[in-house]
Amino acid sequence: MSAATVDTNLLEHGYGWRARIGFLSPGIVDESLSRQFYRMAPPGVTMVRTSLSVTQITTDQMWSAIDRAEGAARELAKEKPDCILVGGSPTVVVGGFGSDKELAAKVEAASGIQTSTAQTAAVEALRELGASSVALATPFPDPFNDQLVDFLQKSGFVVGSMCHLELDYRRLTAAPLRLGYELAKKTYQQAGNVDAIYFPGAPFPVVDLIEPLEQELGVGVISSMQCTLWKGMRMAGVKDVRVEGFGKLLRR
Repeated sequence: MSAATVDTNLLEHGYGWRARIGFLSPGIVDESLSRQFYRMAPPGVTMVRTSLSVTQITTDQMWSAIDRAEGAARELAKEKPDCILVGGSPTVVVGGFGSDKELAAKVEAASGIQTSTAQTAAVEALRELGASSVALATPFPDPFNDQLVDFLQKSGFVVGSMCHLELDYRRLTAAPLRLGYELAKKTYQQAGNVDAIYFPGAPFPVVDLIEPLEQELGVGVISSMQCTLWKGMRMAGVKDVRVEGFGKLLRR
């Protein structure tokens, strides 16, 4: 093997030659989150991840994660990613409507790097798809489900239905994809007639369901990790790629 056999972009600029997307992940353990990102990410796009050390999805731990966000952002900034996305719907909705903007501003001030949140990205993605109503298929325990419904409603969407996964969140990353598929179908059927299905929760293993569900049900489907990739590429100025196989949002 010689240097002539290596892609020039990789050889000269490394794996993240198109974009390096910083990600503040709430969870301390990662299995399905990064796997899903790299299932969808085009060549040259990488995730620069650090953790907010959440071990359980509780209100106290969400507030503790928020308190740690600035310090984590300063560490992440040392790696010089092109942008930062703060993960986790619970880290946003625990503070109520508008807290996504406050959290992003705090992280951006600490890091000096343009910042958004995965929850902000999901709202923008639903608008990009022209959705005004949504079926919400969530992996979270209460009280975060009702808080997320309230956040979406105040963001201008009709939440036609909400169903949550009957599974310990710590088992989520190893969950079979059938659980997400059946939850989405149940949620959509209960809603009756909505424009989109939304899977919050970046570790929720669902990105390979997006395209089949869109084709089967004829509605847009988004997931947290899909929206994070979409928003991160936009923030980093990636305009020369079209991602196939993971829903109409990334094809746009």
